[in-house]
Amino acid sequence: MKFFPIVFVSTLFLASCAENYNVQGTTSISRFDGKTAYIRMPGATGRTTFDSAQINHGEFYFYGDVDSTVFAYLFVGGEEVMPMVLEQGNLSLQVGSVMQRASGTPLNDRLSRFFFERDRLEERLYTIQQESMEMLLEGYSLAQVRARLGDRQDKILRQMEHLETRFIQDNYNNVLGPNVFMLVTSRQPEPCMTDQVKDIVRKAPPAFLNHPFVQDYLKQCGQ
Repeated sequence: MKFFPIVFVSTLFLASCAENYNVQGTTSISRFDGKTAYIRMPGATGRTTFDSAQINHGEFYFYGDVDSTVFAYLFVGGEEVMPMVLEQGNLSLQVGSVMQRASGTPLNDRLSRFFFERDRLEERLYTIQQESMEMLLEGYSLAQVRARLGDRQDKILRQMEHLETRFIQDNYNNVLGPNVFMLVTSRQPEPCMTDQVKDIVRKAPPAFLNHPFVQDYLKQCGQ
């Protein structure tokens, strides 16, 4: 699973009563053995450590209570590894050099499916980029490369945008919506109301629009 260099935002939308979480992690990355794994929650003032565990023989465990469902990150030492959702239930984390996966609870399963679908599109874009480089090395002009590969690339980009937009809309009222919104908007050099952002906010409910980071983004866009 590939992730982007962005800041995901922790969201406290759900129940106020404490929920039990149980996280069982495994890693095939040998250099992680003996290091400390952390669950960290990003926010406006930076990331705070919520829990920690030692990695022994490729295994690590977290368990405890959380007041509400929150978005968080798994770190190993100072290295950001993967996003996850702390929610009630038994969560499995699989950390490899190529793929990272969080599964076993509803929102983590949903997030993993989203990244899997997005990764498939990213792989197709990478293939087109490789073809473009080969054509340029063979002496084709940029215009010729665009004429041959541009339609394929544009189609994949449209599919990716649709996937992102639909996922955010389907998750307006839980922690996934605002966090994937931040993933999408972080690609812009500066906050702006793209057509995609307009589609996302047009039908968004108050629970989404009133999230402080969504509010801040829209304010910077002059909304």
